[in-house]
Amino acid sequence: MGRPGLKPFRPPPPLFPITGPVRGPLDMIPKVADPTGRGARAWSILARLQITEGELAGRLIGENAPPWQQRLVRLIFGHVDAQGLRLLREVFVNMAKKNGKTTFAAALALTKLLLNEEQREQVVCLAATRLQARIAFDSMAAMIRADQGLGDRFEIVEHRSVIKYSPTYSTATAVSAELASLVGFNPSLALVDELHLLGATPKGAKLVNQCRTGNVGRREPLVVSISTAPIERSEGIFETTRGKARRVIAGEEIDPHFFGWICEPPPGLDPAAPENWHWSNPSLGYTLTRERLEANLAGVQSDPAALRDFRSQNLNISPEETAGEEKWLSLAEWDGAADTSLTLEALIAEAAHIWIGADAGGLDDLSAIAALGKCADGRFLVWSHQWVSRRGYEKRKSVSPYDLFITAGELDVFDGGAGDVAGFAEVVDLVAASGKLALIGVDSYGATELGQAFADCGTETQAVPQGWRLTPAISWIERRLADGNFRHSGATILRWNVSNVTVTRQGNAVSISKATAVGAGKIDGVAALLNAVACSISQAGQDAIGIYSDGRGLFSV
Repeated sequence: MGRPGLKPFRPPPPLFPITGPVRGPLDMIPKVADPTGRGARAWSILARLQITEGELAGRLIGENAPPWQQRLVRLIFGHVDAQGLRLLREVFVNMAKKNGKTTFAAALALTKLLLNEEQREQVVCLAATRLQARIAFDSMAAMIRADQGLGDRFEIVEHRSVIKYSPTYSTATAVSAELASLVGFNPSLALVDELHLLGATPKGAKLVNQCRTGNVGRREPLVVSISTAPIERSEGIFETTRGKARRVIAGEEIDPHFFGWICEPPPGLDPAAPENWHWSNPSLGYTLTRERLEANLAGVQSDPAALRDFRSQNLNISPEETAGEEKWLSLAEWDGAADTSLTLEALIAEAAHIWIGADAGGLDDLSAIAALGKCADGRFLVWSHQWVSRRGYEKRKSVSPYDLFITAGELDVFDGGAGDVAGFAEVVDLVAASGKLALIGVDSYGATELGQAFADCGTETQAVPQGWRLTPAISWIERRLADGNFRHSGATILRWNVSNVTVTRQGNAVSISKATAVGAGKIDGVAALLNAVACSISQAGQDAIGIYSDGRGLFSV
């Protein structure tokens, strides 16, 4: 039975996968039936709010808004279930900057209050910094001050960054992740500005999750996250949310309460080509022009760091999609070598010789193993797997996409202190049984323990020098990718590791690291792969003199 006073409606069709033609980003926001009329009413309210900055200041939003804003508002408020309850509980929007995101978010917050849906509503605008939170608050306050009718219904409390709505005794509060906790909040609407900035820190991720779980007392709670691509790297709760959005959009995951809108060109189109910029900038021709983007691009062509920022901020290109400054490999290059049908058993069957690399981390870190096989025709095949302790999983699951990797069967969680080593030994024994295992390479950290674990496999275990001494192995992978003789199993966790790698170049030497000594981005799978590659180079006699044979190189355990 429906709620009293509401007639039942026909169940709505699923939003994804999209069945019609997609000619631009607007086609990825479905039109909905809006049987209660709430979608139309919400848009009529938001459309009457005033633009308060820029060239269009003083005009109504509805007279100047890019089409996506009306389509999205009607979807959020008009997509209801058979009982007339709003169906969406979380919305993720990912687009380039200067497309009117902040103004739209401020208008959406006021619209939610003006709908008069509940008494004592709490609308929260969550941002990473005080400055960012203040921008959101000032935008809401300016819209109220621009309309005398709104001024009579709202009270602006400047020093607390709070806006009170007297008809329903509700509030809209701008909250900074630098200072705040959301314990005690019961938001009916939580607006998260620039999720990638919040998601890069454990505290930011915790606050976003509080928004998601602290609204259980509301009849129709909603979390809306709006973000541009990060400048440095995609990680934390931003990456997990975007990953879910991709799966939902593709129809790989069914969640009728989640809507994702990622503004980027479809596969096969160059996101940096001007004719494709409208995919990443759905407000092109409204809040920004192609001419301004072209002028900005011309001004950064000679500066690699500025060009990287232009691509991420103005074209919404994830930084992992291009190698760029301080990056190792572009994900496009890495993905081009993927073969998802490649299993460990298939590698053993095809390869003539196999080298194994292992990287054992502490209990808060990942442990990884990689098998590198060389086929008779000169091709090289790579398979990998990783482990994390229960303690490490619980500590970092909110900022690292561990659940995604576990679901994919690429990451195992172990209890106790040696589950990863046991997993290593199982892989080594399987490869050794084929008679093709040539050498095992490990980091000197934990080398003794791993050497003992592999003692019965009948193959030598050696410690691989790290840092700049891995230059030949790093260069070897780059060259094999370039000549097309390198194939890997397409593991999402190893792809994530690759995206987290930064490089330091000193003359002809190269060393790799993750972005920060302590952080969400892990590179353990890459470390294991480099250990395996170093073993293969050593046995082939390449670059051995002065690199691996000077008394500080490979040595038996």
